[in-house]
Amino acid sequence: MRDTPLVSAIIPAFDEEERIERTLRALQQVREVDEIIVVDDGSRDQTAQKAEPLADRVIRLPQNGGKGAALSKGFDVAAGTVFLFVDADLAGHARLCGALVGPVLKGEADMTIASFPAARRKGGFGLVKKLARYGVRRLTGTHVEAALSGQRAVTRELMESLGAVSDGFGIEVGMTVGALRNGFTLKEIPLPLSHRETGRDWRGFIHRGKQFAAILGTLIRLWRQPA
Repeated sequence: MRDTPLVSAIIPAFDEEERIERTLRALQQVREVDEIIVVDDGSRDQTAQKAEPLADRVIRLPQNGGKGAALSKGFDVAAGTVFLFVDADLAGHARLCGALVGPVLKGEADMTIASFPAARRKGGFGLVKKLARYGVRRLTGTHVEAALSGQRAVTRELMESLGAVSDGFGIEVGMTVGALRNGFTLKEIPLPLSHRETGRDWRGFIHRGKQFAAILGTLIRLWRQPA
């Protein structure tokens, strides 16, 4: 009989064939993780094929439904009582995510969130992060520095309390607000993580524009819901 809860790592992935193998190999080094689930969110490349030898389960979605939908699918099939959400593009830095699990296993927090160091190169103007922080603070009265971080450990109880989660880029903000509104405890943990960064080019601005719109939509929906 296990003395500690089963920990399921859930990795949503879209067109990550270049990094998914390194991410999964790094996760295999995290001793707290008991199962690794990859949700291929309608990738157009070899993401699923490269993940299959390294994950306990690979779920292939027929089309891209957004990060929130992918995480929800992983949550539905995971066996764990604690979930570790990891972005597919962390590569070798994914091994550091084990630090998020300990406080949850010990009951020190219901959700831990990895706080990243400053970006290595200039991207946007910080509007997306500012919107997320402002929205969380406005809706809950709590300042969360890394409100957009996708690297989190959460209890099953917390996830079940949220019901349906936001699709796309609004998922992290939705999870944060829902957790705080429902009385769960959060802890931010600084980790020296890095992943693929978008620059100040058209692709980067389009990406951040989609993020901004998704987060704004999530905040508006949450504002209309009773606290």
